[in-house]
Amino acid sequence: MRPDDVPVLALLRQSMSFHSDRQQVIAENIANANTPGYTPRDIDESEFHAALRAQMGGNSGGAGGSNRGALNLTTTAAGHIPASSSGGGSSSSWEASERPDSETTVNGNSVVIEEQMVRAQENRMRYESALTLYQKSIGLLRTAIRAPGR
Repeated sequence: MRPDDVPVLALLRQSMSFHSDRQQVIAENIANANTPGYTPRDIDESEFHAALRAQMGGNSGGAGGSNRGALNLTTTAAGHIPASSSGGGSSSSWEASERPDSETTVNGNSVVIEEQMVRAQENRMRYESALTLYQKSIGLLRTAIRAPGR
C-alpha cells in the first residue's frame, strides 16, 4: 500500500504541493520588488478549493455528507494535478496570474513588500499545517501496522 492510496494523505500532499508552488510565486514577486513595470502574480486558491469540493461530493457539504468514499481526482483542465502525482509539486501544475497589490510606484511596479510578506506568512502557516497533519497521519498508520507488543 502506497501513501497515496489513503485519500487523506493524497489530499494533504496536493495541498502541500499547491502551497509550495504559491510560495515560489510570492518569492518571485518579492525578488522583483524594484523591477520597473513588474506586476505581482499569485496562484488562485479558490480554483484549487472548488476542485477539491467538487471531487468530495458537492457544494461545501456538512459533517453529515453521504459521500465518504475515496477522493478520486480527475484532470479536466490543464492546471489540474494528476491523481497519481508523486513527490513535491512542480510550478507547471498551477497557473499564476497577475494580481497587482494596492499601490503602484512611479516606475510602474505594483509590488508592496508588506502585502507580499503577509501572503508568504499565511501561505507558510497553511503549508506547515498540512505537513503536520500528513506527518501525524503517517504516524497513526505506522502505529496501526506495528506488531502487537512492540
